[in-house]
Amino acid sequence: MTGVDGNRENGGVALFDSGVGGLTVLRHFLETFPELDFAYLGDMARFPYGTKSRETILRFARENVLFLATLKPSLIVAACFTVSSQVLPDLSLEFPDIPIVGVLDAGARAACRQTRTGSVGVLATEGTISSHAYPAVIGELSGNLVRVYGQACPLFAPMVEEGLTDGPIVELVARKYLEPFLSLYRDVDTIILGCTHYPPLRRTLEAILPDVVFVDPGQELADELRKSGREIGGQRESLPERRFYVTDSPQRFVRIGENLLGYPIREFPEVLTLPDPPVWTPFPETSREFSVKADDRSVAPDATVPPGKREDGGR
Repeated sequence: MTGVDGNRENGGVALFDSGVGGLTVLRHFLETFPELDFAYLGDMARFPYGTKSRETILRFARENVLFLATLKPSLIVAACFTVSSQVLPDLSLEFPDIPIVGVLDAGARAACRQTRTGSVGVLATEGTISSHAYPAVIGELSGNLVRVYGQACPLFAPMVEEGLTDGPIVELVARKYLEPFLSLYRDVDTIILGCTHYPPLRRTLEAILPDVVFVDPGQELADELRKSGREIGGQRESLPERRFYVTDSPQRFVRIGENLLGYPIREFPEVLTLPDPPVWTPFPETSREFSVKADDRSVAPDATVPPGKREDGGR
């Protein structure tokens, strides 16, 4: 990852999500690639993304990538299912110099491998369910042989953001959302946890549906990258770097995030105001359209306009 001097030797992986949920993906990546540098951006100020319009989701995601690109990672992970299901192709087109991957496809592939009944469930945000992204991907993978039943779970992510991952309240809400799989869709034997906030609820979900396999796409993505042998960071002699960024509530991020990561967050997160990066962020000549003004503030591109359509000066 890039230091403040703008030097990039080892690349690394940068992840972003609308809040703390994407830390469940980071946890899997840390376990799978402990030698790599990692940066994580949690857009706490604008959580949740799942209820926003596609246009707003794209603007938010673009702003996140614009900042993370200044760190010059080897790979950016959209650790957000709403982004992955609705605007990932847009981001890949707008930022062709940086590989950007999502968490949707890996989970779909795992579900198709594991189902024995040909019936798969998806628990996700309203945005992901309404996008019909999972039925489309699973239909393509299976030749339309696997049926997909989606269930929006709008209260799951806020509960996890508040640190509620078990107990009577969580069980009550979970039973409400899982009721269709206890009655109408009893042939479903595999369920995709289609939001990065949901894996901490897995123990409760498995207690309600003990015969169902729950797929964690973050784990599947990390495993796929490891098995592919893809180069996403070079060798280093020093300890790997961990950097955290938020757009609001750093103390809350640390408090909840430590539970999701499973280890203390010793690197207190920097608070950003997007899309303008902080004054100390390096702006090497190869960075995408960023420069430094006389007042030491950055001239950041207007994130409402795709990079290829901006006027001179990045606006």
